[in-house]
Amino acid sequence: VVTGSLPAAPEAISTPIIADQALYEMLNGFFTGLPEGFYTVKTDKLAEELAGTAPVLIDVRSVAEWEKDGYIEGAINVLFNDFFANLDKLPAKDQAIVIYCGSGHRGAIVLMALNLMGYENVRNLGGGMGAWVGAELPVSTAG
Repeated sequence: VVTGSLPAAPEAISTPIIADQALYEMLNGFFTGLPEGFYTVKTDKLAEELAGTAPVLIDVRSVAEWEKDGYIEGAINVLFNDFFANLDKLPAKDQAIVIYCGSGHRGAIVLMALNLMGYENVRNLGGGMGAWVGAELPVSTAG
């Protein structure tokens, strides 16, 4: 049982403080322009696409994850922690790209960064490699 009165509501800031206007505008434009699905592709749809004109697959998981859990056939491994030091491994900005990681979190971060860098057709595999394996889709292994 709660007794007494509720604390007063905090005062609202009438005008937000924006330290970097250009960054604010870029991020605001990105977030307000998110399409339905938030730039993700489901496992079944990606499997269909891989049977035809396949997008470039970029796996941002660690080497240990790649070797232990396998990877989607045709993927290139560009480590999340070293991603921006390896931009030379990426295709042209207008090519279709699907990023994936273990669960979708790291892939979403890379997707957002690539979108802000001007890449036009990048999606993240929803649920990552975990969803791919869970859907019992084919996994390749090294060696």
